[in-house]
Amino acid sequence: MSNPAARQSDDHSSLIAKPAHQLRTSAACPVIDHDTRDEGDVLSSARLSPSCIGIMAAAGGIAVANLYYNQPMLPDIGHSFDVSANVIAVLPMLTQIGYALGLFLFVPLGDIVDRHRLVLALLLGIIVSLVGLVIAPSLVWLDVATLTLGISSVLAQVLVAFAAQLSPPQHRGRVVGTLQAGILAGILLARTVSGTVSAHLGWRLMFWLAAAMNLGLLVVLHRVLPRTPPATSLPYLHTLWSLRDLWQSYPQLRTSSFIGALLFAAFSVFWTTLAFHLAEPPFGYGPQVAGLFGLLGAVGAVSAPIAGHLTDIRGAAFTVAIGTLITAAAFVVFMLAESSLVMLALGVVVLDVGIIAAMNGNQSTILSLAPQATSRTNTIYMVLYFAGGALGSYTGGLTWHHFGWPSVTALGLFYSCTAVLVRFAAWMPAQRQPDQPRILPSTPQAAEKRTAEYQ
Repeated sequence: MSNPAARQSDDHSSLIAKPAHQLRTSAACPVIDHDTRDEGDVLSSARLSPSCIGIMAAAGGIAVANLYYNQPMLPDIGHSFDVSANVIAVLPMLTQIGYALGLFLFVPLGDIVDRHRLVLALLLGIIVSLVGLVIAPSLVWLDVATLTLGISSVLAQVLVAFAAQLSPPQHRGRVVGTLQAGILAGILLARTVSGTVSAHLGWRLMFWLAAAMNLGLLVVLHRVLPRTPPATSLPYLHTLWSLRDLWQSYPQLRTSSFIGALLFAAFSVFWTTLAFHLAEPPFGYGPQVAGLFGLLGAVGAVSAPIAGHLTDIRGAAFTVAIGTLITAAAFVVFMLAESSLVMLALGVVVLDVGIIAAMNGNQSTILSLAPQATSRTNTIYMVLYFAGGALGSYTGGLTWHHFGWPSVTALGLFYSCTAVLVRFAAWMPAQRQPDQPRILPSTPQAAEKRTAEYQ
């Protein structure tokens, strides 16, 4: 069964005028500007090289890991500055605030500047911020460096949109899935790595190591990433304003964003409260055991390419539906786990498989809607995604404090089941009306009208 979303994106993009100059490629990333070829050539030959996809996936993981290094090191950092736990706990909040700002302010730049230059600029910001953390002489300095680190770590989402732009529709799901696997692995492994390094070598050396990794990444990406012409000539402020127009014009973008927010809320409910649950009887484990559960979650990351393949074969909506159902099933496993570590571990793997599948389908959908606005559609999706995560973290903590673990699992099940309902409620009308004129113009005149709205 072919993917209708892929066909829509292909037909739509073929009607969009391209800039006069073509992509300048490198040896590591041989790509074809598939929008300038005939449709048959697109389907047969346009794709990123496997080596470049792997490099971009690793880069996304290294970039997003910067957001999570500080979490297991907070006690050591607080001791260094002689401040209490509630004061030093501001650091993770600042990284998330910075990330949200970066998503809104910098990710849309991918549509109006050469993404190669944007990637290198963000990497330079990451390196400077990490060095600032290492040499921070005061808490204020530490806070500022943490905020700028969060802002510049949006590099991961710039790379997702970059890879989607350089991939033909029939391969886009697998490419996006591979990058998602790298990003999720970075999220889940960052805490384990930083906790281990900090315990043996100190928290400042961990940030030195992170700076060195990102410096090496800057050298590699400078050599392998192609240079791309801007997708639109909109001024920057107009680009930000166009986010509202995109939101209003594409129902699929709204549906995918709501589903993503609900599922990340469920995901955050679990991970916010897991350490507290493991510290209570009958477990009585410390934070190191909770960190090891992150390794189990990384096992689930290997399912990302499989989810991408499913998206390419059955369509993005099908993959999202499967992902929401699997996520709900994970919370049923958590409910049944009680005092069983084995059941908890099984639930972690199931949860990550479901989250990955749904996110692959969602991002494959939104990145196919407007080929000339992939960075902006991804901005909208990710801002709501992290808003959902913040909601899940807050409500999960409150639920744990007042009602305990059974109510936490019920809350996660509520969020995930709501995502299931949203997916199927939006899917059924789409099945009855497969041809959406907003997404796939029926005439060249309609296509030109839609293009003018986003350029």
